[in-house]
Amino acid sequence: MRKYVFFGGYAKTDLLLFLSKMAVLSDKKVLFVDGTASEGARYIVPAMSAGQKYITTFEGIDIAVGFFDFQDILEYTGEQALNYDIAILDIDSLAAYQDFEIEPQDEHCFVTGFDLYSINRGLEVLKGFQTPTKVTKVYFSKDMTVEEDEYIMHITQGLPISWNEEIVYFPFEKGDQNTININQRFGKIKIKGLSRSYLEALEFLAEQNLELTNSEVKKAMKMMERA
Repeated sequence: MRKYVFFGGYAKTDLLLFLSKMAVLSDKKVLFVDGTASEGARYIVPAMSAGQKYITTFEGIDIAVGFFDFQDILEYTGEQALNYDIAILDIDSLAAYQDFEIEPQDEHCFVTGFDLYSINRGLEVLKGFQTPTKVTKVYFSKDMTVEEDEYIMHITQGLPISWNEEIVYFPFEKGDQNTININQRFGKIKIKGLSRSYLEALEFLAEQNLELTNSEVKKAMKMMERA
């Protein structure tokens, strides 16, 4: 099972649902783990029975909420091993990062806005790295200025991080948020209504960081557009 960790204080649930759905449409068996303190998936993803901890299936994605680590998930399921191709982890603390035993070779994305809460929650994880780790920067920003990236580079200077050259930018656009709000209200994962820049960023992440092929990404996007 390949692990893909998206960490930081920014609310990432909707972004990761889009990516998870793309992986499912590419014939991958996907486990989405919400390991955040706020457990955003609990309030966004419909579930028939939501206890303190649970796994629900939503649009082909198995979504785990309320678990402390993978062993906790195994004990809940009663299985000997987790039979998934991909585990997508939403993490916002160093404790969760360590409990889920994320390794430097796992795919890392630092997802942040530019409010101090988002940045500092992500910085907490980054400061906990013990060995050099390759990380992709995913910025949610209205302005998308060079100064924003320079600030992140400044506060992470000296940490054992190897930043990927490409930065993934998601814009703050009214149409994007409206589409996300509609998805949440109706319990769907649809991309119709998302801006071209949001879609391009999704495609890039799916191909470069989720390791889907270009043909898989194009096929998944077409299927999601028709849904």
